[in-house]
Amino acid sequence: MKNKKELEELIKKGESESIEFKSSLSQISEIIQTISGFSNLGGGTIFIGVSDSGKILGCDIGKDTIEKLTNTINQHIEPRIHPEINIENINDKKIIIININESIDKPVLAFGKLYKRVGKSTLLASRHEFEKLVLEKHKEKIQFDNQICTDANFDDIDKDKVKKY
Repeated sequence: MKNKKELEELIKKGESESIEFKSSLSQISEIIQTISGFSNLGGGTIFIGVSDSGKILGCDIGKDTIEKLTNTINQHIEPRIHPEINIENINDKKIIIININESIDKPVLAFGKLYKRVGKSTLLASRHEFEKLVLEKHKEKIQFDNQICTDANFDDIDKDKVKKY
């Protein structure tokens, strides 16, 4: 985990492909979608209690807030991931910081859907992107004669052998 000075610098830089701000836990659906997006592409950090403009708003954090957040993430993310969740005090306000690593077990779905991170946005991925990730994951299990040779072109075909066949 970064120290407070480093966290403040990250917040000052604003949202990016790997940094997301959420003003409160009431945005839990968007938080879970962003976790999916970060898990599928490079990882990232979500700051809860920070406005889109980078203003520290803080969060109301009770004794079981983190446990409820963890359980909600586990209920709606498949396969299950285990992000690092911390509480930090910045400017006398508590914020929640969720660090998500890129998953080695992709695709990571939120609410049964695939999300990806594009710039500062978390977007629903297309069916084609979903299929591509699934095929990539299982490429060793697919028989070689069913695979597409993406590097081949017509010059690679031996016309004499085709005639003989």
